[in-house]
Amino acid sequence: MKRIKEIIGVLLLVTGIACTEDKGNYDYTPLNKLTINGIEKNYLAEIDSVLSIPVDITGEKGFREDDYEYLWYAWRNNVEKTADTLSLKKDLNVKLSIDAGEYTLRYVVTEKASGVFFESQVSLSVIDKYTKGVMALSQIEGDESDVTFINVKNSVTKHAYQKANGKSAGRHPKGIFYIGGVKGVKNVVLISTEERAITVEPNNFTDLYPLADWFYVQPEGVVEGYTGDKYTEYLIIDGKTYKRDISSNRDPLKKFDAKTQGGYHLAPFSLYGKGGFFYDQAKRCFLYDQFGKMIMPKALGYAFNANDMQMNMLYGTAVKEKLRAVMVDDNGKRYMISGKEVNEFNLVTYEFDIQIVADKKLEMNYTGAAEATCFAISTKEPDFLYYAYGNIIKCVSMLTGNELSEYTMDQPVDYMEFDKNENPDRLYVAVSDGSGTAGSGSIYYLQMNPQGGGALLPIEGCEFKNVCGKVIDFEYKK
Repeated sequence: MKRIKEIIGVLLLVTGIACTEDKGNYDYTPLNKLTINGIEKNYLAEIDSVLSIPVDITGEKGFREDDYEYLWYAWRNNVEKTADTLSLKKDLNVKLSIDAGEYTLRYVVTEKASGVFFESQVSLSVIDKYTKGVMALSQIEGDESDVTFINVKNSVTKHAYQKANGKSAGRHPKGIFYIGGVKGVKNVVLISTEERAITVEPNNFTDLYPLADWFYVQPEGVVEGYTGDKYTEYLIIDGKTYKRDISSNRDPLKKFDAKTQGGYHLAPFSLYGKGGFFYDQAKRCFLYDQFGKMIMPKALGYAFNANDMQMNMLYGTAVKEKLRAVMVDDNGKRYMISGKEVNEFNLVTYEFDIQIVADKKLEMNYTGAAEATCFAISTKEPDFLYYAYGNIIKCVSMLTGNELSEYTMDQPVDYMEFDKNENPDRLYVAVSDGSGTAGSGSIYYLQMNPQGGGALLPIEGCEFKNVCGKVIDFEYKK
């Protein structure tokens, strides 16, 4: 591929603006101003795929294609500005063979007779099959773990870990997590099974390090959950937390500290909203990590007592200050819990007010609620709870208790989860025939109706049939 070492001339970065050389002849004729249509502001393309951009060019004095020369080229952002020439034709239609990354794509149309050129500049993201997308961890052939990856161009890679390493990730899958990624800390994918936990390279799923290498003191047990923010990360292993500070770190392989001491056993759900809370399944109360010690917050409000819930948590999440959960009491009754997390510095006492304010506790007397196997809440609409039983997905309001919508899948739902990153209104749903064999499961992307009301709509082109086993967990990889 031809490399452009120097770009001669000053290019104006606005489509349709022209430049010309000064050749000493000042008897100019009026310019034929061109208008270039058909070029979008952003493009997303996969390596080895064809990038096609047909353009429509018009001129104030007409346009003859043979009177002009054409140049398409791209340079990688934030690296040395050497550029890749993509095409010398009017319309771009080329198979991409450049590296994955973020590029600036430039199109230059030059009039042969005068040297006048017109230029357009847009963004181009080039991805490979593993650049970013959805990871699905599933169970196949009885108890083996399998990873299916669907990138943002909807290209599917089945058996991603097996293909990269020639073996299973482990037996009895538990969860898949995308950790690290803040400045100075390496991104890794963590795959947890009852047999072992491993970290792999996000860009190809090859083995990186065993889990023990990420700890000062080797943990015991199964990785059940992950939570945190851009300052702190926690792994929940057999109900205990292991913390690492990533707020100001220059070690890309920053290790986790020894487990936070105390007689607690945490639910594996991420409640790390504004307050950064956890839920203790043993004492049935909410907890907060204060300088390495688990403490109970102040319990305010009358809907429930955050320090004495008398229930187990089936599902929980937090969206900023909003705490949401599904719980079950000793009689098997299920409840929707809505509260507010408070963690604010008190200018009067010069201490932090650490509180959970109880807003709502509503019994789930809905069809299928007692049999529901999975739950999901979107960061976009945290007051809507979605639960699945059989092949039905139902949406109810956590504030009013009203039933809002129902959606029917073609097979029983094994697992579902909302995207927590780029598409918060997108629900990933995994279904299967229940056999647990490879290819027995399918993945669908659904979208919350933009008109509101909690209804779900299918997304065209996002039905991935027979690509997995029984899905245990989803995670979006950036």
